[in-house]
Amino acid sequence: MRLSNMATELPNYLNENFFKTVLADGLHDESVDIKKIILSDNNSGGGENYCSKIYRAKALYRSSKTQFDKELALIVKSIAITPATQFLEDFAVYLREKIFYFDVLGKLEMLIGDNTKFGAKCFYSTCEPMQTIVFDDLTQYGYRLASRQDGLDEGHCKVTLEKLGKFHAASMVMAQQDPFIRDHFKTGMLDEHYIRTSERFVDFMTLQLRTLANFVATWGEDYKEITEKLHKHCDNITENLVRTGKAKLNEITVLNHGDLWVNNFMFKYDEYNEKKPSDVVFVDFQHSFFGSPGCDINFFLNSSVQLKVLMKCRDSLIESYYAAFRDSLQRMQFEKIPTLEEMKMEITSRELYGFFASYSFLPMIAMRKEDSYDINLETLASKEFATKKVKLMFSSNHRTTDTLRYSLKRFNELGTLD
Repeated sequence: MRLSNMATELPNYLNENFFKTVLADGLHDESVDIKKIILSDNNSGGGENYCSKIYRAKALYRSSKTQFDKELALIVKSIAITPATQFLEDFAVYLREKIFYFDVLGKLEMLIGDNTKFGAKCFYSTCEPMQTIVFDDLTQYGYRLASRQDGLDEGHCKVTLEKLGKFHAASMVMAQQDPFIRDHFKTGMLDEHYIRTSERFVDFMTLQLRTLANFVATWGEDYKEITEKLHKHCDNITENLVRTGKAKLNEITVLNHGDLWVNNFMFKYDEYNEKKPSDVVFVDFQHSFFGSPGCDINFFLNSSVQLKVLMKCRDSLIESYYAAFRDSLQRMQFEKIPTLEEMKMEITSRELYGFFASYSFLPMIAMRKEDSYDINLETLASKEFATKKVKLMFSSNHRTTDTLRYSLKRFNELGTLD
C-alpha cells in the first residue's frame, strides 16, 4: 500500500496500519487490500472548526468480496487534549459521540423507517494515541456546507427543521423502548457542574456578553434599557448560564443534537437546481443530550438563520418542524403526541437558550473568514487575543449587528432578559 501526504505536517499515527484497521472495521472485511491512501490536512482555519483537527483521506482498495478496485473518501477527526481543550475531556465528548454513532444513530434511522439519513456512517474510533473517530466523507455523495457568514435562507431552514423534527421524534420512541439510553446523554454544553467549575468558560462568556453590552450602548436611547439588562445579566452570568441549561419540570424530552449551527449541517441539492436543498445530514454529535426540543430549535434560529427569514418565517418554520415531528410519531405509533400549541409553549419556554446562542455563537459564526482565520481554542486561551477578537466579532459582519438589533428587542419584549 502507498500512503501519499498532500500536506507537509501530518501526525505519525495516521499511517498505513491505521487505515488498514479503519477499512477492516468499517467494511467488515479483514482481508481488504488497500492499494493507496491519499491523506490531506483540512485544518484551514477561518473559523470553520474550533475543537478538532480534521483530515481527509481517499482510499483506493479492493474488497475480498469483489474483484474490482473501489475508492472511498473518509473524514478523520482527532481531539488532542491540551489545557485549552481539557473541557472536551471533562464533557466526555469523545465517548458521547462514539456511543451516538455506534449505538444510537442506527436505531434512530431504523425506527424512522423511510430511508432517512441523520448522520454519516462511522467506520472506526480509537483513544490511542489520541481520541480519533473516522467517518464516511459525505462530500463524495454530493453533500456540502452552506455559508456560515450568510446564514441559511428559508429553503435551507425548512429542510433542516423538517429533518430535526424526524430526529427528535425517533429519539422519543427510542427512549421509550430503551430508557437507559438517556444515561449516556444527560447534559449538553451547559452542564451545571462544568459551568460552576470552569473559570475559563465563564470568563469567556462574560467577555462576550460584556462586550455586547458595551456595543449595544452605542446604539442610542432605544437600546438604553436593553444595555442595562445585558450588564445585569452579565453580573450574574454563572447562575444565568445554569438557568439556561437546567431541565424544567414536565418538559417534552427529546435527544437534542446540542450544537445546531451552520457548519454542523451538510446539504444535498436538487439535480436541476443547485441552490435548492433536497436533503440535509447532521454532523458532530459530541454535545447531544436529552432535553427540551426548544433548546435545539432556539439555538438553531439564533445562530444560523438569515435575518429576513427570522423576521418573516419563524412561525411557518416551526410549523414545518412540527408537521415532520408529528407525522413521524404517528408513523411510529407513538401514543402521546404533543400538540402544536404544546410544542410552541416548549419553544417559548426556552428562549433563554436562543439568547445564549445569539451572544456566544452568532458573532463568532458570522465572522468574515479573514477576521476569523486564526481563531481556535488554543489561541482563545490568551486573554489579550480573546479580548481583541471578541470585539471584532461584533463588527466583522453586518449580519451580526442587524440580527442582534432585532433579536435583542424581541428578547426584551418577551421578558427573556429580565
